[in-house]
Amino acid sequence: MMRTLIVIPLGLLFLVSSVQGQAAEEPVQLTYGEVSGVALENGVTVFRGIPFAAPPVGSLRWRPPQPPIPWQGVRVADTFGPACIQRRASLMSEDCLYLNVWTKAEAGQQPLPVMVWIHGGGWSSGSTDREIYDGSGFADKGVVLVSVNYRMNAFGFMAHPALSEESERGVSGNYGILDHLAALEWVQQNIRSFGGDPGNVTIFGESAGGASVYALLASPLAKGLFHRAISESTWITSTNVTHLTRHNGFSASAEERGRRAVAAKLVELNQADDDDALAQMRDLSANDIMAMEFSVSLAEDGWVLPKSPAEIFREGSHNVVPLLAGVNDGEGLLYVRPDRTFATLAEQRSERLAEWGELGGGLADYYLARTLDDLYTSEVDYHSDVRFVRGSREILTAMSKTSADTFMYVFTRNLRDPSERAPHAMELRYVFQTLPADAPEVDQRISQLISDYWVKFATSGDPNGAGLPPWAPYDAERQVYQVIGVDVEQGAEFRRKELDALDRYFVATYESATGN
Repeated sequence: MMRTLIVIPLGLLFLVSSVQGQAAEEPVQLTYGEVSGVALENGVTVFRGIPFAAPPVGSLRWRPPQPPIPWQGVRVADTFGPACIQRRASLMSEDCLYLNVWTKAEAGQQPLPVMVWIHGGGWSSGSTDREIYDGSGFADKGVVLVSVNYRMNAFGFMAHPALSEESERGVSGNYGILDHLAALEWVQQNIRSFGGDPGNVTIFGESAGGASVYALLASPLAKGLFHRAISESTWITSTNVTHLTRHNGFSASAEERGRRAVAAKLVELNQADDDDALAQMRDLSANDIMAMEFSVSLAEDGWVLPKSPAEIFREGSHNVVPLLAGVNDGEGLLYVRPDRTFATLAEQRSERLAEWGELGGGLADYYLARTLDDLYTSEVDYHSDVRFVRGSREILTAMSKTSADTFMYVFTRNLRDPSERAPHAMELRYVFQTLPADAPEVDQRISQLISDYWVKFATSGDPNGAGLPPWAPYDAERQVYQVIGVDVEQGAEFRRKELDALDRYFVATYESATGN
């Protein structure tokens, strides 16, 4: 049984505070009102729970974000806003479009580079209040760090014919991406008040957050809103990018997926699917929406995404900014365990060939094990490549063909088990410098290095700097990357043959379905 969602009234929520520190003396003037933050012991001031859009509730459910509601007086920004609706969170609400700012800027100094963090979680879970995403470490190194909530699940990615008909642009879905755009517009309007430079904004995200970076790189609506991008473990698969109205070769259209989910829920609730579908949809409770059989995806809608992102990257019409992107060397460990994989080579062959179909025969040479000893490793590699590595290389390759500088990394350290490869999301505590206090000195050193690389890139568009191991740029031919772990060294052509085979498969399947 799915747990009941608890929606917290905002008036009560902002009475709850678990922060340490003291209120900052000077309020900050923003476009829609004044806020005060919390001064931490390390000299950083944090502002928690600042609204960057109106609550997307009632008639605003499944609409593009609207401007924040102005407030009177000084808003005390000492508590994180609620998480957006998901299956497991202690405090969550549909009213969740809030962001946070960490800054150590001082009056009179030059504006600081800005980094905007987009959390992961499969576009279905996560929030900015997690301790792992504390922005103090970045602020202490001279960055204004912004982290943002955004709509997820069906609230953030529902497409439906009735919603498209209602829209003045004839589209629906991608609401979570539109939330990112609204947050970036807020940054342009307000970040100077925190000592940040609106002309030097880096977006960065991990997993689904990396997929959001992928979407923002492809979207013309994002042009000029950011100037550099970091994508960690870009989560792009055959089913999380769809076409708004037609089958794309891998899955039904976004509208059809939404229509089926809503229709099934209305039948379950004994409600007729009548002519007023929008009213019925907006009358559904958060619990009912979360109980739908719904899969999140980007929608190629002709507006946020004029074409499929892959096509946009191939033709070079994406936003051109310096890019730093990469993966962990054991991403697939998130999905594969020694006791939860195929028992025989025949089982693997049968399932994979059925999955790939007639266009995927070339994948067998790279992703089917030849011995039982190789079975586990081959599955880890397959899940790594098809879910994270291929999408990461796609944007690296596209950007490397432009005038922008491009850099690739492979992270190799596993804090939990140094004998194993680095699983999905392992790099996060290193990047944010939120390792456990008793983490070994070698891990503290890796954390300092990777965070220095990220800050240097956000500052100048190049991770290289004095005292840092040199990092060669990536290009589509040599495919050089930086190994970041206990050993820091240069590699080349990371899983190139496997990824080339996957690219051929995805292009062939797309062209077969669309006739392009």
